[in-house]
Amino acid sequence: MKAPPIRHRKQSRGRGDRALAAIAVTVAVASLPAIVRVVRTIPLRVSLDANEGWNAYQAVAAFSGNLYPHPPALFFNNYPPLSFYLVFGVSRWIGDPIVAGRVIACIAFGALAVLAGIAARRMQCTAGEAAFAAVLFVAATLSLSHYVGIDDPQFLGQAVATAGLPLVLAEPRTRRRLWLTAALMSAGIFIKHNIVALPIACVAWLWMHDRAAAIRLVAAGACFAIVGLTLCMWAFGAGFAEGLATPRGYAIAETARAFGRWIVRMPVFVAALVLLLRRFPHDRHVAFCAWYAFISSVTGLMLLGGDGVDWNVMFESNWAWCVTAAVALNRLTLSAPSAVVAINRDRSRAGLAVAFTLLPLVAATLAVRRASIEPSSSLASRMARAPAFEDDIAFVASRGGPALCEELALCFWAGKPAGVDLLNLAQQGRRAAPSIHELIRLIDQRRFGVVQIGLERSRLDPAAREVLRQSYVIARMGPAGILFVPRDPAPLTYK
Repeated sequence: MKAPPIRHRKQSRGRGDRALAAIAVTVAVASLPAIVRVVRTIPLRVSLDANEGWNAYQAVAAFSGNLYPHPPALFFNNYPPLSFYLVFGVSRWIGDPIVAGRVIACIAFGALAVLAGIAARRMQCTAGEAAFAAVLFVAATLSLSHYVGIDDPQFLGQAVATAGLPLVLAEPRTRRRLWLTAALMSAGIFIKHNIVALPIACVAWLWMHDRAAAIRLVAAGACFAIVGLTLCMWAFGAGFAEGLATPRGYAIAETARAFGRWIVRMPVFVAALVLLLRRFPHDRHVAFCAWYAFISSVTGLMLLGGDGVDWNVMFESNWAWCVTAAVALNRLTLSAPSAVVAINRDRSRAGLAVAFTLLPLVAATLAVRRASIEPSSSLASRMARAPAFEDDIAFVASRGGPALCEELALCFWAGKPAGVDLLNLAQQGRRAAPSIHELIRLIDQRRFGVVQIGLERSRLDPAAREVLRQSYVIARMGPAGILFVPRDPAPLTYK
């Protein structure tokens, strides 16, 4: 049988794109309430994550000349420097480094969604397929993580690094494009040093398909890395290397548990990639998706074994799989040779798109269930606690002297200087014994005007908690946790 005219094939793909567009719009509309809640939390003075106050203190330290103290004493910095300068610069306009960090994170998150669409288009996907990749990334990330809209450099670093991908996918790969790609990916690593999967995947993929470009990219990346490290060592001294090498515990069992939680979410994506590789073994874009999805997933899962590491290390993996979904929709549902088969393939196309959306749908359902069981876990609950959190800030601000806070945002908004980084101190375990002994001594001597720890669980060392109970009394309990003040040196007497 003769193949129908080309116009029939275009009409077939057009009908498929309309169905895909309807699915994408539905997912986007379903994501709007979560997006609105994220935007509404931006100006609130309530801690959304333990890292927010820490990042704010580092942004201030970047312009005070003490970003990487040597030795670090009780407050550590194990992040690269670029995000802190950007956040502080924006905060001079906004007025609050935490709010500035949230704004930047939201913009970077939106940029990543746009970049997912651009990358899909560069891999010969239709506009509808590209839009689906962008929407799927937004919905999946909102459903799987609380990181959207918090003051953290993960999205910023990933967005900067990913901005170089369209330059790698475009042909011809000129020296200018490759050097710009290397600059962007290097800058991403100097924003957040766990964003290494994309450069590795690009080099591996180019090595198989364009070896000269791979060599140029490696050479350019090495130049930027050497220059960047040299400048950092010159500007910050030994504290920079010591800070980035801050030790932390690692548990292989945690990596295994993380793999179990991750793999149950991914059967549709993994099956689609396997089918792509079988049907299109010589498709360069399919090969790139395979490289990036595999490397980003393995890297993220390995990092999750580190003490205190959160699921933000899987954002590169999420992005890679969402772009892979667009390529699967494009390649696995090619234009059909007859109108009847075209209708069936359009239905298969819609069915595959719906299958991909099961990930954010199931994740969102589980999040709603968790919020019903543990109301404090929901973003809406944290928003409702904002006025009471303001009272806790005022209380901490009213106490004289330094403060010790697990929620560093509380101390930051109360105007207290950076004192103790309990998160990194706890992650160092036995290797931080001298620092823990120093902290116990300060608590025993009642050097802190107020101490805040978590209401249900605390990162404070058990020995330090025991000394805290002996030297301090509970002053109040609020959304920030339990607030202690020093015991009086002698019992008060009343006439």
